[in-house]
Amino acid sequence: MFELLARSAKYIFICLIYYFLLNFLKIMVADLRKDKDKPQDTGFCLLEDNGQKYPLFNINTIGRAEDSDIIINDPFISSKHALITKKGSSLVIQDLHSTNGSFLNGKKIKRPMKLKEDDEILLGTKKLTFLRSETFGAKDRGYL
Repeated sequence: MFELLARSAKYIFICLIYYFLLNFLKIMVADLRKDKDKPQDTGFCLLEDNGQKYPLFNINTIGRAEDSDIIINDPFISSKHALITKKGSSLVIQDLHSTNGSFLNGKKIKRPMKLKEDDEILLGTKKLTFLRSETFGAKDRGYL
């Protein structure tokens, strides 16, 4: 009788362990799916002349369209004007065949170009500065 009770307790204990492991794995998978759905911040941002800050993610569309990631209301900006994407450890900007073109540091963007801190991007009449997010608001960024 004792052997039967001991053997039953052993199987119940093993089933409980598997039950907790299964629930743990379900929670882990749900968390991983949730993280994948959120866009990942790259640590960079675009700063408009008027002080408006736009954080940058792995993929950023810029334009007038409501479904753009960064919406800029300017009649000289196309509905899908430019695209900033993460390539390796750097960010790259490319023009999306906009009507008025995109400019990086005064030069027209004809092919994807790598962005560096303090680069000036001109889209339509809007001037945007490419910055690391931690330097936003700092007067003298030389020490960073």
